[in-house]
Amino acid sequence: MENAFFTCATTHPFSIISSEGVRSASQVYVPDPEFSGFLKRLPMISEDIVNGAKTMVAALRARGMIKNITFVDVLSELRLRPLSETEAVACLKWWVGVTKQGDNAKLGQGRSQLLETLVVSIPGPPEKFMKLSDARTFLNSRTGGAIIPTDGPLPSTLLPTSITRSFDPVVLSSVFPWKQLSIVDWLSHVIDPKVAAATAEFDITHSATWAERVLSVLARAWPALAKATQEDVVKMLSSKTCIPTSIGLKTPGEAYFSSVNLFRDLPIVTMPSGMVVKGALEKVLQALGVRKHVELQIVFDRSLSSLSCL
Repeated sequence: MENAFFTCATTHPFSIISSEGVRSASQVYVPDPEFSGFLKRLPMISEDIVNGAKTMVAALRARGMIKNITFVDVLSELRLRPLSETEAVACLKWWVGVTKQGDNAKLGQGRSQLLETLVVSIPGPPEKFMKLSDARTFLNSRTGGAIIPTDGPLPSTLLPTSITRSFDPVVLSSVFPWKQLSIVDWLSHVIDPKVAAATAEFDITHSATWAERVLSVLARAWPALAKATQEDVVKMLSSKTCIPTSIGLKTPGEAYFSSVNLFRDLPIVTMPSGMVVKGALEKVLQALGVRKHVELQIVFDRSLSSLSCL
């Protein structure tokens, strides 16, 4: 009876109800929980039919009349629309599962195709779109990334934190071609002249408040930074007017710690928030070149100037 039934169906398409309306069975897919979080446009057999008509569904699958979802199908839907952040997380988690099996060479090619096709919609205002093949870095919320302020300038190649916080950082860096945004990467971005010029509020050489925040981030990260990394930070900031003082922003070499009280008009380190300079912050400022003593030449010059006025 079953053979006779399907033999009669060879002259016309075998139609079946799907999530996208009535379709030919050859266009309909068997639902798979692995894809349910991000594939929304593929015509699927409803769970009610799968559970309520198991014999018919099994017969259709056995004859190849309905299809399982393949990687090609995933790419086809990703080309149709951007994914929400939640859908992007589901898609990336699916790929993490895929990497646990299969040929590494093929997986590398597949990963490239996936990231090139996957576009994520980032809520605004304004709404933004990011192709994941353009991503280079991510914030590691478990280490240094947790102290990098997300309300300030961030690289356009940084993955949205709403996506990366759902993953183990080790997985992100091993499965995908992304690396953790380091303190040096972040600092290099925020002091970039183009980035600073875009918003005065986030210009370390013009905003004492932002300069304090940057220095505070460095202070929190400083104990864990390698010596070479600390030296890189010093090179990047030693010539910048980024030290808040009693008479405005100064370069590290022009600023003095509060313990220096020889002259009243010296630029003494003074944080806008009133934060006391001690501990790791003091070590950062000292490494940058903030002075603990007045140079003898300045003492001599001022003494001569005082004598000449007598």
